[in-house]
Amino acid sequence: VQGKISDFNLLIVTNAKRDEYGALTPEAEQLIIEISSYSRLFHILMWAGKSERFKVLSTPDGLERLESRGLMKPRQLEVLQNSKLAEAELHTAPLEWMMIRANQAMENGHMAGDTATKGLLLKQIVALRGKSRAITNMEAGRMPLAYVNLVQVLVDSFVITAPIALYSRLGDYSVGAVFFVTIFYTGLNNLAKIFLDPFNNENYSSNAIFMDLGVFLREVNGQSIEWQKAGKDLPFYESKKSV
Repeated sequence: VQGKISDFNLLIVTNAKRDEYGALTPEAEQLIIEISSYSRLFHILMWAGKSERFKVLSTPDGLERLESRGLMKPRQLEVLQNSKLAEAELHTAPLEWMMIRANQAMENGHMAGDTATKGLLLKQIVALRGKSRAITNMEAGRMPLAYVNLVQVLVDSFVITAPIALYSRLGDYSVGAVFFVTIFYTGLNNLAKIFLDPFNNENYSSNAIFMDLGVFLREVNGQSIEWQKAGKDLPFYESKKSV
C-alpha cells in the first residue's frame, strides 16, 4: 500500500505543470499539496478501519481530532461526517478525491492530460484500492476459530504428557528434554497466533511483538512530501537566479 501511494504521488509531481524555468506553477504546487494530504488521510483511515489500535481515529471524535491536528481541512471533515460510509470504509472517500482532483487538474491544464498519463494514474489508483481490499480479504479469510482452539488443546496436551512419555526412556534427562520441547512447541504455537492476528486485534499474545502500523503511517507521511522537495528545482532548466 505504501509503495502504491508513493507511486501515485511521484506521477503527480513529475507530470505537474512547470514554468519556463522548470519551477512548479502555483496551481501545480497546490495540486501536489492537496493530493499529498488526501493520500495521508486515506492511509490513516485505511489502517483505522482494520486495526483496533487505531480504530478510534475513524470515530466522530477521532475525525475531529485529526482536523484539529491539521491532517484534514474543515470542509473535508464536513464531507466525511455527512457521508453515509461505515467507519471501516471512510478511507474510500479520500481515495476517490485523489483521482478526481488529478482529473480536475488535467482538465484545467495544471498537469499533463494525455491519455497515457491519465491511464497510468487510473491504473495506480485501482491497484491501490486492490491492495487495500486484499488486506481486508486476508483477514476475513482466516482459518476458523475452532481449528485454532483445537491446535491449542493438542499443543497443551502434548506438553503436559511429554514428561510422562519421556521419563521411562530418559530418566532424569527428561527434565531438560521436556524444557526444550515445551519452549519449541509453545513458542511455535504463539508465533502462529501472531501470524493469524498480525494487528493484535484479538490480543492473542499480549507480550508478543506485533505489526507496528505506526511505522507505516510515518513512512507515508514522510514520503508524501519528499517527491515535491525532490522535484522542486531541476538541473536541466536555466535557474531564475542566473537570468
